[in-house]
Amino acid sequence: MKSVLYVTAAFPTLAAFIENEVKRIDQRGVKIRVLTLRPVGTQYQPEHAHLVTLTQSIGSPTILRNWVDLAAWTLRKPHVLIPEFLRILWASKASPYALAGHVGYLPAAARVASIAEREGFERIHGAWAHFPATVAYLASRLTGKRFSMAGHAGGDLYRMQEFLPQKARAADFMTCCVRGNAEMVQKLVPDARVHWLYHGTDLSRFGSIVRARAAEPTLLIVGRLAKTKGFDDLFKAMGVLKRRGVTPKLVVVGEGPERATLEGIAREGGVLDQIEWCGSLTHDQLAPRYAAAWVLVAPSVVLSNGRMDGIPNVVVEAMAAGLPVVGTRAAGLEEIVVPGRTGALANQRDPEDLADAIAPLVKDPAEVDRMSAIARTEVREARSEERRVGKECLR
Repeated sequence: MKSVLYVTAAFPTLAAFIENEVKRIDQRGVKIRVLTLRPVGTQYQPEHAHLVTLTQSIGSPTILRNWVDLAAWTLRKPHVLIPEFLRILWASKASPYALAGHVGYLPAAARVASIAEREGFERIHGAWAHFPATVAYLASRLTGKRFSMAGHAGGDLYRMQEFLPQKARAADFMTCCVRGNAEMVQKLVPDARVHWLYHGTDLSRFGSIVRARAAEPTLLIVGRLAKTKGFDDLFKAMGVLKRRGVTPKLVVVGEGPERATLEGIAREGGVLDQIEWCGSLTHDQLAPRYAAAWVLVAPSVVLSNGRMDGIPNVVVEAMAAGLPVVGTRAAGLEEIVVPGRTGALANQRDPEDLADAIAPLVKDPAEVDRMSAIARTEVREARSEERRVGKECLR
């Protein structure tokens, strides 16, 4: 493949997993551009600053050029555009959310088609399985360009499945970052070409971190302070641990809408003085936090509307840096965290069980060090497999 046009939601972001993907493709000499349905991001990792020059926002319904392109495609290919759009509407009829998004992004799909045709892109890739993939699919149908897509988590695979089977069936390939999600799509669409493909991590950055475990037992969380992360359960578990006489330090890296709620839980549990709030950090700033922590905690949850994380990228980063992980049986974490080898698992939405999983590790530094070595090895093996499948998908 010599060229690809990415359609995504927000880009670039601090999350960095799609950014790393785009960066690797760009480094292989593949011509790539990124079209976003939201405004171009202003907060991202420093090493991704150059990706802004590859990025253009095309999702706003106020962009006149989108409507001009929609009119042009309606005149040029009404036999394609009208039936395809009606198929999408019919598939979305039971979901106001899907219907509104599919109608609202129709002009953007026309714009993507025009850019793909004018600039000679071979492939149009939907980087998320919901609206970005629909936009990419429709642009592909209009232009005859090859189409592929990716699925990640609850927001794009479970909250909205309207028109998902049609897109997955039409795609040259679809990647999912969680094995359970790949199996779900394959069961839903048996003839789809679905690959299970973990997000990669920069082993040269995180795999080279020298462990310098702090003398004080230290837990680490990294991520946006949002409901899907389940951090409220960890803060409650900190209170449970304190009542048992176990008082680890908790380092919080990230900002988000749940900050005030978490502070309130910590205050109520009497653990506010055990918590260090770091705000958002770059990868370089995060490295010493990975080096010093005893355990990364990833207490992900599945919300009532189906929203959830995929396997958080920070879990792979932390394991590459030699950190055991305590996670929940949600969001695919059970695929990567092996109890007794690379960490421990607890039931989601169960602070007592989470405390039970954390307590043995913060009491046993030798066990932490043993798991540290195993975690590094297992991430390297997973990364090697990702490179193999990634090359196949890029053909």
